[in-house]
Amino acid sequence: MTDVVCHVAIADDWEMSRGFGEYEVSTRGVPLEPGGYVRVTTPDRVLDVVAERYGDLSIPLLRIDLSVAGLAAAGVPVEWVDGVPRVHGAVPMDPDVVVAEVPVRTG
Repeated sequence: MTDVVCHVAIADDWEMSRGFGEYEVSTRGVPLEPGGYVRVTTPDRVLDVVAERYGDLSIPLLRIDLSVAGLAAAGVPVEWVDGVPRVHGAVPMDPDVVVAEVPVRTG
């Protein structure tokens, strides 16, 4: 396990969520409900996820680094299933949770 998990977000989706105070997107094109959980990965797998899920896009993406401890303190559990993390709830726009936002390039 790791102290930080990463979500790949479409930059516009992420920015629009700021006004609501939380991010409710499971993965590309799928809201948290009915998606069930926010898809995240470990830092070393981010580029693989970008290539697999977002490689056909030419819009801005962000790597969102989330503190596992910050999520837990906010009441948002992280579950590990077969070595893959899952965030079970909306991501609070809180600096104790969101520890970095890094632009990601496709292609």
